[in-house]
Amino acid sequence: MTSPRPTVKGAVVALTFGLLAAFALAELTVRLAMPNWREFSASRFIQIDVVPGVGRVAIGKPGFDGYFAQNNGDFRVRVQINEHGLRNPESVDAAADRIWIVGDSMAFGWGVERDETYTSVLARETGLPTFNVASPGTDVCGYQTLLARMPEGLRPRAVVVGLILENDVHAYDCRRRAIPQPEPDKETEAAVPKSWSDVKVFLIDNSAFYNFLAITLKRVGVVRELLVDIGLIAKEHAYEERVRREDLKSLIEGTAKAIADLRDKLPAPTPVAVLIAPTRFEIRDGNPLHVEMRERMVAALSIRGLDVVDPLPGLVSEGFAPTHFVHDGHWSPLGHRIAGQALAQWVKDNAPSW
Repeated sequence: MTSPRPTVKGAVVALTFGLLAAFALAELTVRLAMPNWREFSASRFIQIDVVPGVGRVAIGKPGFDGYFAQNNGDFRVRVQINEHGLRNPESVDAAADRIWIVGDSMAFGWGVERDETYTSVLARETGLPTFNVASPGTDVCGYQTLLARMPEGLRPRAVVVGLILENDVHAYDCRRRAIPQPEPDKETEAAVPKSWSDVKVFLIDNSAFYNFLAITLKRVGVVRELLVDIGLIAKEHAYEERVRREDLKSLIEGTAKAIADLRDKLPAPTPVAVLIAPTRFEIRDGNPLHVEMRERMVAALSIRGLDVVDPLPGLVSEGFAPTHFVHDGHWSPLGHRIAGQALAQWVKDNAPSW
């Protein structure tokens, strides 16, 4: 009696089950051998909050205390979130009469320890207490929402708005964003990732084996270059043309107006400064479009009576590489120190009149 001949379908099924079994075994093995694999996921400490009538905003998960790391080796830092979802060791009640630092991931201190953030540098340089009111993944409308969710009755001594020219310059309509939008179909939304970036985020959040491979492969120069060449990972600090010159005027006006609206919502007269974070492409390359964007933004803010603090000279003097992470566009501890010292000078020049 002859044995049945294997079919292509049977071979495919057997191979699929074999690969799934191998992946499951690898996943289990890495989870046991590398218990800190979840440190690479920012979703462990970030969630979405809704402030009625104002909008949605990313905010920290109250009570989180753990480590956050980049799988390319750029950093591993401790992140502590207070009961109000902010990166401060004190309760939100301690924010009264402090200098509030409002912003996104740069102000939050992405990749640096809390005492290395420009929030902390400013406090040490001036002797005045500060409070971090920042969260990754937001923008100027989000900054308004962050301020709106602060407990009623708390007043800041002054407010610093961190403006990231690389991703904060938009044609804002914060009032429209405040209008409730239909909730997305969660099942449909979660069913299929929309892009390779979504796939990577899902794997970082859920797979120890993927993070192990990322750590291993990204830190081998030849392999990393190959992954860049085939498009699986982006080249570090590659130039991105996010703003067209013909749109520059309207985008800058919209951004400056949104920041002025933020200022006008604060208790009068609260001193406000805007800390400009120049783009990597101006600091490193002197890109003319990005130079023009910064200069026009400074002018638009100044016309609206907003003080501007520009740390560009210090960042250029120290150099691009020392002030930024190797693979990440955020400031290194040195970049934060330069920004904090520039802010301290603004405070010293203006605090006597507060």
